[in-house]
Amino acid sequence: MDLVIGKAGDLDIAVDAQELVTGRTCIIAQSGAGKSWGIAVICEQLLQARIGFCIIDTEGEYFSLKDRFSLIWLGLSEGCDAEIGKVDVREVMQDAIRSRAAVIFDVSEAADMREEVTKLAEILYDLESRLRQPFLLIVEEADKFIPQIGAPIKKIEEISRRGRKRGLGLMVATQRPSLVTKNVLSQCNSQIIGKLSIENDLKAVNLFFSSRREVEELAELEPGEFFVMGGLSRGKVKMKFRGRVTKHRGVTPRLVPAPPAPAPEPAVNSPEEEDPPAAGDAVIPMLLREEALDIAMAKRRRRFRILEPEERIVSAGRVYRPLLLVEIRYIGGLIRKTTKMASFVLDALTGCIVELDRGIKVRPGFSELLGLDEAAVKVVAGLANGGSTMAEIEADTRLSPGAVKKAIKQLREAKLITEVTTAGSAVVYVPLLTGEVPGLHTLRRGEALPMEPLREEALEVKVTEASLRTILKGLEPTAEIVGLETIYYPVYEIRLASERGERSIVLDGISGKELPLPAS
Repeated sequence: MDLVIGKAGDLDIAVDAQELVTGRTCIIAQSGAGKSWGIAVICEQLLQARIGFCIIDTEGEYFSLKDRFSLIWLGLSEGCDAEIGKVDVREVMQDAIRSRAAVIFDVSEAADMREEVTKLAEILYDLESRLRQPFLLIVEEADKFIPQIGAPIKKIEEISRRGRKRGLGLMVATQRPSLVTKNVLSQCNSQIIGKLSIENDLKAVNLFFSSRREVEELAELEPGEFFVMGGLSRGKVKMKFRGRVTKHRGVTPRLVPAPPAPAPEPAVNSPEEEDPPAAGDAVIPMLLREEALDIAMAKRRRRFRILEPEERIVSAGRVYRPLLLVEIRYIGGLIRKTTKMASFVLDALTGCIVELDRGIKVRPGFSELLGLDEAAVKVVAGLANGGSTMAEIEADTRLSPGAVKKAIKQLREAKLITEVTTAGSAVVYVPLLTGEVPGLHTLRRGEALPMEPLREEALEVKVTEASLRTILKGLEPTAEIVGLETIYYPVYEIRLASERGERSIVLDGISGKELPLPAS
């Protein structure tokens, strides 16, 4: 049985369930690189396949699995199924192993989490010595329980050495592999390793790579990218974990502004108070501010002269850009005309087309067409690369001479066309668009990204439905907008300055890549 846990480009990445559940796996990545997300994806796949496991939850972030799946949540938090210290853990775990059920062992509120985890490990090892049914123990924040310096929980070490013959698998997860005992790490014959940048942590995973250069690749990974190696794959595969079906709780809490103090009664002629911005859904960011700063440091322009100061980072902050999820219906087809649908995403500040794909990809789209009327859009979109004469434009667009002249004037003022006189004294109008106008049949939305309610201020939408409808009508008279939704996407705006002046860069809040978008 295979479990699909991610993608490498368009290729699904699947791992062998038997190897995952009864083997030894480590999942390693620094803070903000997507480790908790990946573990939750693996848990969801195990739940869908009805494969039993127990996850030691040190932060109380995995209970959202209960939103979609039937499982047992042991803990001390409000809403858990049974309370640790009052329930018979041995009985619960025995039933879980026999029925292939899942258990969240939430020790986030425990007075001594090591003591509770020690008891759990002993119970599982003892039960599996008798039952010998495949079952996986997932140890989050493994450095707390099996540290390199200090007393590790001996039973977890024993599970790493001898659990396989009993059907008891082990997955250890950590942000700091250098702090985990090598007695356990060395037993892991499968590895899922994401971004690491601390030198000691890079040295700690040396044993899994054949060269120093391979280890150094880890520091260059984008947030969310992981190498899958060892028994889980035939070779080293770089992938991104798939989307989750349950909500991600392992995000940094956001500072929400307190409600403003009651305002004094307005004077009779005072302006009306502005309405608060409407709430919406926002894509969950993966890139931390510190990581964005590291990327920006690497993008500073080099000095050309010895005495010339290097660029400085003046400011850096995360903002949420509005994106429009657009759905349209139109009549299309080369031979037989039929009703067609298209869905796409638009940057609501610039009109650029955005494709969602483990981050966003930006292309010109409709940005240069904003502000034009239908006739001008139709004319400039239909101009041949080598240009068209007035008569050709009239024939192609079926517009009246007066409408074409008006459109040409508008396009000339917008600097979107130029005139060239041929040897035969014919005037040809040549387009000056920086990017090709997309055809409606080429528009695509891309993959869905994990969302949460917007809790921070967002930038204001500038592309209106009316302006978008004008462009679409200019491209295809039958086009109608049948769905329009606004979501918000996290980006980091970094301002850099030197003696030569200032500039800004925009970084993708998911992938960390620089985006060809202007700062707000």
